[in-house]
Amino acid sequence: MSCNYTSGIPVKHINMEEVVLDLSGKNVVYIGGFGGIGLETCKQLLQKGLANLMILDQAWNESAFKDINVVDTKSVCQFMAFDVTSGLEETRKVFARIVEKFGHIDVLINGAGICDERDYDLIISINFTGTINATLVAYDLMDKSRGGRGGVVVNISSVAALTPFPVLPIYSATKGGILNFTRALAQLEPKTGITLYTICPGLTDTTHWENVHYFLGKDLQLRERSRRIVQTQPIADCAMNIIKAIETHANGATWMCDLGQLKLVEIKNFWTPPHKQNKETEQKKDTEQAQDRESTKDTTQNEASRQEQKKENESG
Repeated sequence: MSCNYTSGIPVKHINMEEVVLDLSGKNVVYIGGFGGIGLETCKQLLQKGLANLMILDQAWNESAFKDINVVDTKSVCQFMAFDVTSGLEETRKVFARIVEKFGHIDVLINGAGICDERDYDLIISINFTGTINATLVAYDLMDKSRGGRGGVVVNISSVAALTPFPVLPIYSATKGGILNFTRALAQLEPKTGITLYTICPGLTDTTHWENVHYFLGKDLQLRERSRRIVQTQPIADCAMNIIKAIETHANGATWMCDLGQLKLVEIKNFWTPPHKQNKETEQKKDTEQAQDRESTKDTTQNEASRQEQKKENESG
C-alpha cells in the first residue's frame, strides 16, 4: 500500500495495537480540557500515570474538576485560565508559566472548539487561529534544533475536515485548515523532533451539539432532523480512541474516531513540488538501471550455464 500522508510511514507498517508512546511520567497540556470530549479524555489520561496534566480552559469548572479528582489519585492535575482568542503573545506568557511549573512540556493537545456559524470571526479565532498560536508556541519550546527536547502536538479536528458539512461551512473550513496545518508541520519532524498528528472525532454524545448554530440560521429544523437520523458515539469510546491514537504515535497521521472505532485515514497528495519530482525521477532512473544490471547479470549467467551444459553434452 502506498504512503499518502506526511510521515512517510506506509499504513500497513503501523501497528494500531502497539504502544509506541508511553504516557507514563509525561507532562501534558490539554486546551479545552473541561469540554465534553476533553474532560473524558483527561480522566482517561490520568490513568496512564502522567507526571503532570495542565488543563487550559476559559473558565474554572468546579463540577468538572470534581469528576477529575475521582481518578486523579496522585493529584497531578492543575488548571490555568486561558482564552484561546487572546493572541500569540498572551499564549506565550501562559506557556511560559506552565514551563516554570513543569520544567518542560511533552505533549500538547489542542481541543478547544465551537460550532457557531452565527459569528464567523469567533469560530475562526477559536477553532483555527487559537490552535495555530498554541501549536507554534509549543513548537518553539519543543524544537530540538533550538535547544528543546522534542515533543508531541495533537490537534483535535473533526470528521467535517474529511467530509465538509454544507450546513456548517465555516466550521468545516476551520477543521480542514487544522488538518493541513498539522500535516505540513509534521514533515519537519526529522529536524525538530516534534511529532504531530490530527484526530478527527465523529458525532459524539456530548452537550457540544446542543450549542450548534447552523449556517443561515436553520437551527431548529436541522437539529431536530439530526437527532432522528444521526447516530452518535459514546464519549468514553471517543476518548479511549484519542488516547490510543496518541500512543500509536504515527507522525503526520490523520485519525478518525467515529462510532466507537479508530481508523487511520490516508490523505492523498495530488501535487508534487518540482524539486521532489526531480528527486523522484532520479530515484526511478536509479531503480531502473539497477534492474537492468540485474537482468543483464541474470542473462549472462544463464548463457554461461547453457554453454557449460552444451560442453558437457558434447563431451558425453
